[in-house]
Amino acid sequence: MMLTGEYINKVDEKGRLMIPARLRTLLGSPTVVATKGLDGACIALFPPDYFEKTFSFAISGDDGMQIFSSTARKFTRRFISSSQPLDFDGSGRVNLPLTLRNHASIQLKSEVMVLGMGNYIEIWNPEIYEAFMEEDDSSIADLGESLALMTKKEV
Repeated sequence: MMLTGEYINKVDEKGRLMIPARLRTLLGSPTVVATKGLDGACIALFPPDYFEKTFSFAISGDDGMQIFSSTARKFTRRFISSSQPLDFDGSGRVNLPLTLRNHASIQLKSEVMVLGMGNYIEIWNPEIYEAFMEEDDSSIADLGESLALMTKKEV
């Protein structure tokens, strides 16, 4: 089942965030990999197996030769190197690292948006998320059509 939904939650005074029970159940793991979000100032939480499978290919390729690619090294520096495994505590919280909280402009004792993104979770400062969404005026229909066209080209 896909991770879906929009939730508002609060980071506590120690930097811990309760991940909604529904999302934790669907993750199916007591651990997530946290890193910088792909779309800017947010935090992304990935199931460990999805993170490993998806991003190991991006940085190593089929033949292991991606290390010679400057693009792969830049991606690794900006995305992979900031990743950290996080364990859920007994209350379903993860402790968001300071570096990732700073990246996403998330303060202690502040509200955040928790978004189910299909295969992963995004965590946003609500004001930054709202501004990000307003920047793109694409309709759901337009985006769906673009995705359909991309899929046809790949087949």
